[in-house]
Amino acid sequence: DWQSACENSMLSDLRADGTRGGPSREVLGAHYTLVRPEAAPAPELVVFSEGCAELLGLSAEDCESEAFLRLASGDLPEGVESWATAYGVHFSGRYGGQRGDGRAVSIGQLRNGYEVQLKGSGRTPFSRGFDGRAVLRSALREFLASEAMAALGVPTTRALSVVRTGEGVRRQWYDLDGAPTSSVEPGAVAIRVATSFLRFGHLELFWQRDETDLLIEMLRHAQKREFAHLSLQYPTEPFSGLCVKMFEEVCERQAVLVAEWLRVGYVQGNMNSDNAALSGITLDYGPFGFMEAFNPNYSPWVGDGGSYAFARQSHAAAINLAVLSEAFAEAVAWACASEGRSVEDKGELVDAVRRGVSERYVQTFHSAHDENKRKKLGLADWDSEAETLWRELEGLMTRSSGESGIDFTLLFSALAEVQVPEVGSDSTELPGDSGDGSCEEGGVHGAARDLLGRWPAWRRAALDDPSTWPDAHVAAWAEWEQRYRQRVCAEARPAAERLAEMQAANPRYILRNWMATEACEAAARGDYDVLHELAALLRQPYMEQGTDADERWARPTPRWARRLPGVAVMS
Repeated sequence: DWQSACENSMLSDLRADGTRGGPSREVLGAHYTLVRPEAAPAPELVVFSEGCAELLGLSAEDCESEAFLRLASGDLPEGVESWATAYGVHFSGRYGGQRGDGRAVSIGQLRNGYEVQLKGSGRTPFSRGFDGRAVLRSALREFLASEAMAALGVPTTRALSVVRTGEGVRRQWYDLDGAPTSSVEPGAVAIRVATSFLRFGHLELFWQRDETDLLIEMLRHAQKREFAHLSLQYPTEPFSGLCVKMFEEVCERQAVLVAEWLRVGYVQGNMNSDNAALSGITLDYGPFGFMEAFNPNYSPWVGDGGSYAFARQSHAAAINLAVLSEAFAEAVAWACASEGRSVEDKGELVDAVRRGVSERYVQTFHSAHDENKRKKLGLADWDSEAETLWRELEGLMTRSSGESGIDFTLLFSALAEVQVPEVGSDSTELPGDSGDGSCEEGGVHGAARDLLGRWPAWRRAALDDPSTWPDAHVAAWAEWEQRYRQRVCAEARPAAERLAEMQAANPRYILRNWMATEACEAAARGDYDVLHELAALLRQPYMEQGTDADERWARPTPRWARRLPGVAVMS
């Protein structure tokens, strides 16, 4: 009984638009509008996630039932409430007006704390003239990415299911040669799940419109849903102080999120503020990509101009937070006035909000990122020498890895296979060494190309065979590998402990765009085998899954996919 399982605090806490549904329009004086999803004419269940289902108390049998298929395709039972919300957007700090749930409809906030949302179930007042639909390709990409990120340990929305609608949807995309084209693709509806879908834009809209009452109401609602622990930790703190603490925690969560993105090589693509969640989870998988060949400037989205590239994501998040701080500052000023606090108190609290980015965000990000770098390298401590090793490694991956570069994920997975003698072992000589090879400072390796013999996993990460690289590139890697081994030896950390931490920080399998493309193209033909194979693989991204899986999925980008629009980059 879906209706009785829902408590829908958003509907009771916040203001509804006076018009139910209706055409695209500016929705004023309201947080949401009631809207009914459009039921799919010929629904077919394509895939569901047992892990996500468990969060909702659903079994596999539940997800395979006719009742679930109707719900997941937008055919809601009578009495089930559904709604779409209004929010704004900033593009790198520039306000872009109202956006809102243009093709997403929430169908319930469950009493266990999760909100459930349909994506692709038709128009809402926030569709901006578009059709509100989703295609199978985009729905499956989001499904695979959401569940892969959850398995990687990165905060994310979850994906429950994808249903094929039986309708065709026209979309601009790319043909087999990568040229832009318009074609009819299979339609789909996805279900995604989160504790909330509250975005930065949910606050920014009402701040920009000077609708302070709606801003305060939305903040109180967000605090209740995502930051309820603050009221328990600070039971005597007035609302003004809780707003400051809430913003500081928003900053910390964003910092940890971006550090996690960098750890696994993920690029969000579109980092406009309507794609940033107050809860600090990855939200809206659009033109995303996992970086394959290491490139700090990699961005899969053709529309960002480089602002949201891999290495600039921490800066982009800081800009989003700086804009959001103005909405919080306005709320704090209002709360101070309503609480009768002094002008001095108000000034201190507003200043605390504005320091949130430069202090809480920056400090938390650097701490989390440094800790992730330490784990990825398998070091016991992080210091200036470790930072130098990291910077040198980035330089090697960027400038000294042959013509085509080296795979970020495979390189760090291979790093765990660098052979380091155990402390106290009888022999410190390593296979392939032509020199001393011991842990003594100044130990000399043989010819630089012996590196290929000492560290065979390194070859697997290279997009071109390292035997074709310039000698200077291979020599530079050999020198770095020697310094790295010396550092590991000097730390004398138990090998089992070091390798376990490295393997838990460095995934073996990621959702590469060419892999998603293969699954989506097969699914469009009605073949879901590749999709299910990938979904199973990505549930255990850190675990070695055999030679066949490695040869199929843990390999550098195939040549056909390296520059192909729709795979390497996309709109």
